[in-house]
Amino acid sequence: MPLVSFILPAYKARFLAEAIASILAQRVPHWELVIIDDASPEDLKAIVDTFADPRIRYYRNAKNIGGRDLVEQWNYCISYAAGEYLVLAADDDIYHPDYLKTCLDLAATYPDVNLIRARVAVIGEKNELLNIDGSTPTYCSKHAFLYYWLRATVFTCIGNYMFKTNALKDKGFVNFPSAFCSDAATAILLAEDGVANTQDMLFSFRISGIHLSSSKAQLDKKLEANTQFYSWLLDLNYERPIDELTAFFYKENNKSYIYSKCVYDYYNQVIKFLPWYKFSAIWDCQLLSTKDKWKMFARFTVNKLLGK
Repeated sequence: MPLVSFILPAYKARFLAEAIASILAQRVPHWELVIIDDASPEDLKAIVDTFADPRIRYYRNAKNIGGRDLVEQWNYCISYAAGEYLVLAADDDIYHPDYLKTCLDLAATYPDVNLIRARVAVIGEKNELLNIDGSTPTYCSKHAFLYYWLRATVFTCIGNYMFKTNALKDKGFVNFPSAFCSDAATAILLAEDGVANTQDMLFSFRISGIHLSSSKAQLDKKLEANTQFYSWLLDLNYERPIDELTAFFYKENNKSYIYSKCVYDYYNQVIKFLPWYKFSAIWDCQLLSTKDKWKMFARFTVNKLLGK
């Protein structure tokens, strides 16, 4: 089996040992784990040193990169990868013991794809199950993958993907503010030759109070990232497919649907958390129509008056 590089940019200590242990528990030995300490104020090396495995390599950045530009840190970290395949791990997520074997089996079955995706379980701080991913066919064309993503059949995270290393290094992670939507855009970009999907949930994505996406302080950057991401999506120029099923996905993934998804995400993921004084930022969004801005403002006002 080919070597797989687990690349783990690390900053937080709380769940790091559990994240490392889940990689060491893989049922196949064909991996390396490269941990890049992003100048953390916590003693991450002491945690890493408790694991005596020659496949682990540890590096520490001289300066914090992720605090300034998280995607720049991702793109820097993957330069350490020596494997044919690459997984961008996190310091708080968990891999099922069968994750790597299943992904490598799919890679052998579908050698042309650059992207293998594991189904996701969402867990909390005590590893309690909070949500589960939808299921998709074992193989998806890029049109089908976009269809399932737009309809929220699949969760958006980055650690559940196994990439062909050369393909990812060639494209790089798509850079949006604070990496919001960068995971989805990068997966869509790398799905050009299709996506292979596990049928079992082999990756656990953790939601916690120290998680970046849980922070309300990041709302301005979420708003900016959403604008950039949906502008990027609307600029996708997929060719019209020939076969009937893929043509259906192509027809359904039209610009009108992408725009409606954008409006939905603005309201449900961003706007409902905004304080009164920040709602003016919506008027600066050129992607939204004036009509949708007023509709959003009306819903926002009613929610605030009702105390929601």
